[in-house]
Amino acid sequence: MDRLDNNFLKEQCHEVAGNFMALLSDFNYADEMELLSISRLNILLRKNLTVEFETLYIALWYNCLKTSFPQTCEEIFQEFVDVHLPEKYKGAKLHEVTTRIRMYIELLDNNAGTDLTPIAHHLLSFLKFDEASQRTYAMKITLHLRKVYTYIFERLI
Repeated sequence: MDRLDNNFLKEQCHEVAGNFMALLSDFNYADEMELLSISRLNILLRKNLTVEFETLYIALWYNCLKTSFPQTCEEIFQEFVDVHLPEKYKGAKLHEVTTRIRMYIELLDNNAGTDLTPIAHHLLSFLKFDEASQRTYAMKITLHLRKVYTYIFERLI
């Protein structure tokens, strides 16, 4: 019976991680760039922020997993990191992305369901806004991240 349970667990991990990879590949980050007033001509900043948002969304997914699959969360996440993430990133870039994901997981510290403001401030640290604009953009990005979190949570399986 343990062998059947183990096979079922592996299959479940693979399916949930694969579903998220498909969901992640559907994000195009245009809304995020528009929300932050990033010009299409600012290619380098857009590229860097795309990676930031992608790694953040993976960390948000991890928080969703912890809520919905508390017993198998780590196995599902490890399946994603070991099997699905290397399909997109290789070598040093894979290591960098994995490190950023872990950083966002630590920053979220189980607060993805309640407070995303520190993450919004971290994202805004890549940009230069005056203090009044900073507060406005922080609120906008926090609300956007809340929507993304909900979107990921609703499509977990």
